Amino acid sequence: MRALATPFRAGLATVAVVLLSACSSDDEQPDAASTTSSPTSSAAAEATTSDEEVQAFCTEAEAVLTAPDAAELTQEELLDQTIAELEQLDPPAEISADWDVLVDTFVGIRDTLGDVDLTTPEGQASAEQALAEIEAQATESQTRLDTWITENCDNA
Repeated sequence: MRALATPFRAGLATVAVVLLSACSSDDEQPDAASTTSSPTSSAAAEATTSDEEVQAFCTEAEAVLTAPDAAELTQEELLDQTIAELEQLDPPAEISADWDVLVDTFVGIRDTLGDVDLTTPEGQASAEQALAEIEAQATESQTRLDTWITENCDNA
């Protein structure tokens, strides 16, 4: 499921890059892509969901992570919309806990970026450090999600 696995990894990086670059007044932009978390996959449990349900979830998740209409939304609205849509998805039981970490990662990014002044070098450095911590906390779940997606989603 390359099409979905890539948006999972790139989705968070893109959101953070857009937010950081849009809010920055300096020519020097932080490298948000290296500090955001990227969801991945969970193959620890036997599949307990039908293939039809799995593929429906994969399709819905891909739509959420690849189709935000950023041109019409502020950065905060984009994150809020993405979080709301991710929360509405019903992941298969075997990845449910890791999916919750994905949602929490997006919430952490939104909260972090909303709490700092990204127009200052100090604010950018603070955000970069906080985003790196968020990524570190989500790494294992991201890896399990990526594996599960690759193994189970036809559009991966």
